[in-house]
Amino acid sequence: MIFWEKVLLKYPTKLQASEEDAESLPIVFSKWFVAYNQGERVIFVRLYHNCVWSIPPSKTWTDYDTSDNVPLETLLDLVPYLDQVTNFNLYTGKVKYNNKDVIWTPIHQWKYHNNRTVHFNETPTKGTNSELSSDKDSEKSNPDEDTAQVEDLLRQAETTVTSAIQKLSS
Repeated sequence: MIFWEKVLLKYPTKLQASEEDAESLPIVFSKWFVAYNQGERVIFVRLYHNCVWSIPPSKTWTDYDTSDNVPLETLLDLVPYLDQVTNFNLYTGKVKYNNKDVIWTPIHQWKYHNNRTVHFNETPTKGTNSELSSDKDSEKSNPDEDTAQVEDLLRQAETTVTSAIQKLSS
């Protein structure tokens, strides 16, 4: 069982997300829940196979396992093509690309406001899940962690194929 699943089981009662919760949640996170922990309302988020948490309205994220702060750069590294857009807002996903309004979607794609996929000029240097090969690669492989990584890679491949199909059909 991956660490995220253990956290999900530890907090069986999930709370309705408030507006404050939503405003505290970076757009890069797609799997999350809100629960009470020691009397405080906490947002728990999946970051690869790990879990990070924050207490709204704070926008500081802490690794659940190590209690280390998660640097802003770690979150920004999840988003590809940031070097080609301007004024990226981590909480709304809104940017400008070639003087057009673009948004980072919850399905981890750049879209124009007419819902068409953005096609950038080059291969991204960030946000490609290369962060999965970290210090943990030196540890013995865990089948559950491998499964989570494969699921992330499959999701990324599906996104890429969908984007290619849309580009070919337009």
